[in-house]
Amino acid sequence: MNVNNMIQRLILGVLFVLIGLSTYAQQAIAFQNINFAEAKAKAKQENKLIFLDGYTSWCAPCKWMEGNVFNTTEVASYYNANFINIKVDCEVGEGIDLAKHYKINSFPTYLFLNADGELMYRTQSRMEADAFLKDGQQATKKEFQIPTIKAAFDQGNRDPEFLLRYIAVMSKVDGALAQPARAALDEMAKSDTFMKSPVGWKAITQLTQNGNDWYGSYFLKNKPYFAQAVPQEEYVQMEQKLLRYAMYDYIRNNNKAEFDKGLLYFKNSKDVEKQEEAAMYEVEWAGVHGTDAEFIKLTNSLRKGLLKENDDRLSFIARRFAGKYARGTEPSAKLIEQCYVLAKQAVTLNPDSYSNQGTLADICITQKKKAEAIKSAEAARALAEFETSKIIKLADKLVERAKSI
Repeated sequence: MNVNNMIQRLILGVLFVLIGLSTYAQQAIAFQNINFAEAKAKAKQENKLIFLDGYTSWCAPCKWMEGNVFNTTEVASYYNANFINIKVDCEVGEGIDLAKHYKINSFPTYLFLNADGELMYRTQSRMEADAFLKDGQQATKKEFQIPTIKAAFDQGNRDPEFLLRYIAVMSKVDGALAQPARAALDEMAKSDTFMKSPVGWKAITQLTQNGNDWYGSYFLKNKPYFAQAVPQEEYVQMEQKLLRYAMYDYIRNNNKAEFDKGLLYFKNSKDVEKQEEAAMYEVEWAGVHGTDAEFIKLTNSLRKGLLKENDDRLSFIARRFAGKYARGTEPSAKLIEQCYVLAKQAVTLNPDSYSNQGTLADICITQKKKAEAIKSAEAARALAEFETSKIIKLADKLVERAKSI
């Protein structure tokens, strides 16, 4: 191969790498390394809003969003095209003052600001990509922007569709700000005519928290009507939402008859996820109200059957019932041993999970299995390097506890 050919191949190789890097950059939100004043100046120059990601170094949901949402193509494309994107550590530098000014008290919090720093839209917490994209899209629409809807409300707009939008937006800013609109809508909700209208159904789907509140209880009392009047998918989603809440209520109140009826709803489903959900309800019941023998029999059946490949659920069961929190008393040696078996299986299935290794280490410490405790604790510590600073500190303490047995 002559020198010219070698040079050409080298140039082509470099170009492919650069193209690959460019493509990757387009598939993640491009956060700019600029301060807040520079972001405002750039937003004014480009006639865009600022998207501010308020985070902390120890925030696990913040890390999750980076790894699972910010890097999705559709989200990245929209946010890069429509916003000046900046990240702000709310515990460092100017982030401290920004957090105070915008009342950022939970993480992550997402602010959408105009070039003057005025809050236009706000949301927070871990969410799936479609929900995060929807928030970004709403932030650019005037009918969802805080100054617009606040002015309309102050001027007397009490249209129920508007009130629902106002409540949805302002609740993310400050729950108290949404209360006057909620009070106005609640007054309308006293009417059957309203509740059985299309906007009444929107109110039910948006405002229902559980079967004991006004909107949830109205749905439960009028299920035959809504089964015929609303789209089947929406009806089923509401039914499942309320049943999920009720299941834990039945467990808390030791209501076995209603629990068993609810359990069949999930257990008889052809959907594997719902069958697994039913299994977790059964485990919760056995763990709280059953004997150790019943708990062991059930979890042995699940770890060899329905949950045999599900390390997350096995690890969760082990973690929950190896401590005193589930029953309010210290678990027996037999129950802890069963939790060890579940945790061990979870680690075998997925040894690269910090949660799995940490759970096994914790249980081994309780059982005084020093060598295994140290091995799992050190594995958890190594995996913690990919987590937050808070988790790293917890992992350090876990290793110390294991070594001190």
